Amino acid sequence: MSAGPPPPQRVPADVDAARSSVTALTDTLEATVSRASSFTEDELNRSIDDEWSTVESLRHIVFVIDLWLGRVIQGEEDPFHPIGLPPHFAPRVLPGSSIDPEASPTFDEACGVLRGRLGMLASFVAELSDDELARSIGTHAETVAGGLGVVFDELTYHDVFINRDLTKIEQARP
Repeated sequence: MSAGPPPPQRVPADVDAARSSVTALTDTLEATVSRASSFTEDELNRSIDDEWSTVESLRHIVFVIDLWLGRVIQGEEDPFHPIGLPPHFAPRVLPGSSIDPEASPTFDEACGVLRGRLGMLASFVAELSDDELARSIGTHAETVAGGLGVVFDELTYHDVFINRDLTKIEQARP
């Protein structure tokens, strides 16, 4: 079953759009976390169809926020939380980063870190100006708006993946 083409990139056109996106995505992820909290730790660490488990997806979202907000947009040298999980095509440990490739957080621990990172994202966007939104960041995303668009897309996609896999786990229960 095909999920269809990906939705258009969520690059905020202005500060209000960025703030609305952060609020909507935080609410969506909180609903997903609430749904997932009724699953067992084993289920939340189960890979479905060779994809990341729920906990691994949450860890990846942490990594995405750390990379794009912390490093690319804000210029921090090592903004990475130890539980962050880089994508499969990147090294498991980025040189000079705090990422711990052996990290094995529980669902609750991953949720706590994710909530902290979502709070950092909300704080950044709350103080954002239109000039800052248009600032060049020197990557394929081009501007702060483009970088936030990458974050918003990743959060959207991984929320979909988590819910898809939670549904499959539910359907496989006796």
